[in-house]
Amino acid sequence: MTAIDHRTLTAAGDVAAMLRTAGIAVVRCDPTGSIRRDNNRGEDWLVDLLLASPLVCGEIASHASTWNDDRDPSPQEILPGLWAIATADRVNRRVGGWAVALVVTDAFVGSEHLRAVCQGAQADATVIDEMLSSMPPASEQDINRLATIFHWAWAIQQQRSDDQEVIEDIGRELADSYEEISLLYTITGSMNSVNHPERLVELACDELLATMPYRWIGVQLFVGDRLPRPGKDLVVRGELDLSESQVRSLVTELCADVDRETSLDACAALGPATIVEPIVSDGCVIGAIIAADKRGRDTNVSSVDVKLLSATSAQLAIFLENALLYEDLNATFLGTLEALTATIDAKDRYTCGHSQRVALLTAQLAEAAGLDEDQVDRARIAGLVHDIGKIGVPESVLLKQGRLTDAEFDWIRRHPEIGARILRDIPQMEDVLGGVLHHHERWDGSGYPNGISSEEIPLVARMIALADTFDAMSSTRTYRPAMTHEDVLEEIRREAGSQFDPALAELFLALDFEAWSGQIQDHRAHVPRAMRRERKIA
Repeated sequence: MTAIDHRTLTAAGDVAAMLRTAGIAVVRCDPTGSIRRDNNRGEDWLVDLLLASPLVCGEIASHASTWNDDRDPSPQEILPGLWAIATADRVNRRVGGWAVALVVTDAFVGSEHLRAVCQGAQADATVIDEMLSSMPPASEQDINRLATIFHWAWAIQQQRSDDQEVIEDIGRELADSYEEISLLYTITGSMNSVNHPERLVELACDELLATMPYRWIGVQLFVGDRLPRPGKDLVVRGELDLSESQVRSLVTELCADVDRETSLDACAALGPATIVEPIVSDGCVIGAIIAADKRGRDTNVSSVDVKLLSATSAQLAIFLENALLYEDLNATFLGTLEALTATIDAKDRYTCGHSQRVALLTAQLAEAAGLDEDQVDRARIAGLVHDIGKIGVPESVLLKQGRLTDAEFDWIRRHPEIGARILRDIPQMEDVLGGVLHHHERWDGSGYPNGISSEEIPLVARMIALADTFDAMSSTRTYRPAMTHEDVLEEIRREAGSQFDPALAELFLALDFEAWSGQIQDHRAHVPRAMRRERKIA
C-alpha cells in the first residue's frame, strides 16, 4: 500500500469536507482500485456506509482498470442511482491512484440496491433513506455539473499540496545548507592553529556530532610523510562500543583498495548506516572521517549526511596540507636558529650545546609552571636564542683564560641588548625578545641591562635565568671547573628570592634532569678530541 504524506491527507480532507456539503462523498484508491486507509472513516456516515459495502468497493475496483486506460474518465454509474466520478490523484507529486467522488441521486434512495448496501454495512435501511432524503440527493441531470465541480476542486487541492511540498522542500534544503555553512564556518574560523592540527580535528568531530544524528563521529589520520604531527592519529567523539584498535583496523581496510563485499562488511562492523569519507590530499588518502550508528526516525544514510562529511573532509585536507607546510617552514626556521646558536656556542669550546640545553630546561620549567603548549614552545625558542647577542662579542673576550677585566666584562654585559637588536626586526621573534634582553636581570633588581626587579622581569626571562645559571655552573668554564649537580641545586636554593624568582626556583629544583644529562653526554661526544685533551689540561 502506498505511503501518503500527512500534508496530502490534510489538504485532501479539507477538500473532501467542502465537497461533502454539496452531497459528494470522496474516497481514494490506488491504481488497482483498492480503497486506501486514509479515507475519513468514522467521521462521515455516508463514507462509512458506502465503504462498508463489499458491493460498492467491488464496483470501484472493477472500474479502476478502465480509468487507468483513460486520462480523463467520464462519470460511471456503478450502481443504479450511484455515480462514481474519478480524477487522477497525486501523492508526493506523483500520480498514485484515483480520487473518486461518489454521488447519490434520487434514483438510489429507496432502491433495492440501497437496501443491499445497507445490508452489507449492517445499517438500518429506513433510517438511511430518511438521511439521504434530507440531503437532498442529486438528480441524474446534475452529474456532469458535479463532475466539473469535483475535478476543479480536486485540481486546486492537488496544486496546493504540491506547492506546500515545494515550500517545505525548500525549507529543508535551506536548513541543510545552513547546517553545512555553519559547520564549515566554525571549522574554517579555527584553521589558524596550524601548529596544533589535533585541535581542529577534535573541533570537526564535535561539530559533526552536534549536527548529524549519529552515535559517534571519528577522524583517523594515516601518519606518514604527507601529514604533520597530528597529536593523536584517531579522534572519536560520542559513544563508541568498539576499541580504538578495532576502529583503526577497519578504517584502514576500508581506505585500502578492497572489494565491495569486504567494504560492506567493514562498514557494518563499525555500526549501522556508517559513512567513511576519505580525506584526500594530492591524490593520496591521508585519513578518513567516520560517522556510524545513525539515530532517529530515518536511520538510512542521506545525501545531506554524505554532503556534510564530504565538505568537512575537503576542509580538513586543505588544513592538514597547510599544517604540513607550516611544520616544514617551522622546522627550517628552528633548524636555522639551532645552527646559528650552535655556531655561537662553538666559538667557546667550553659551552658546546649550552643553548640547546638551556632551551630544554626552559621548556621543562614553563611546562611545570602550567603554561600551555604554545607558550612552552615559545619558551623553548627563547631559551635557544638567549645568547645570540654573543655573536657581537669579540672572541678574545669570550675565549679569554682567567678572569675578565671590567672593560671585558662590559662587553659580556652587552650581549643581551645586542641579541635583542638582532632579533627585533624578525616578526616571529617578537614574543621572545623579553627573554633575550632580560635573562640576566635579578629578582632583587641588581642585574643587567636595565636593573628591573621581581615581576617587572618578563616571565620567560626569569625562567631562562634559572636554566642558564644551572647549565653554566654545571659546565667547565675558562675561569673555573664544573660544580657538582648537588652544589648547583644548593646554590640555586640559596639565591632564590635574591637572584631568582622564588616560586620558579622551587619548581626548577623539582625538575627531572635526565633529559638534560642525556644532552650533556651527546654534546661531549661531539666535542673534537683535541678540545677534550685541551680541556683535561685546563
